Amino acid sequence: MQKETELENSYISDKITELVEKVGDQYGELLLDELFRRLENTVNDFEDEVNDLFESLKKDEDKKQSVIDLMRKGKNVLSEHKGDLISDWEIKLAEMEEGDNS
Repeated sequence: MQKETELENSYISDKITELVEKVGDQYGELLLDELFRRLENTVNDFEDEVNDLFESLKKDEDKKQSVIDLMRKGKNVLSEHKGDLISDWEIKLAEMEEGDNS
């Protein structure tokens, strides 16, 4: 795995060097600065999107588990609106009612 990463890093480094040589010494440093700035922005945006995705998946999984728990307890999990699943607040309300009955 480490060898593969080293090969990838070497490939990227070689490509950057090749591109900088094409532009020439006059613009090389400016090009590298802009390239690294854009690369950093891209990586940060990607990381933010992945984090948002995982948060969304976690929230959806928690809701799914709550609905499954309510179904096991014999609660109605269909909303009064168009047969949709109950909303987050309806789940919390049902869980609170269940806690009061215990």
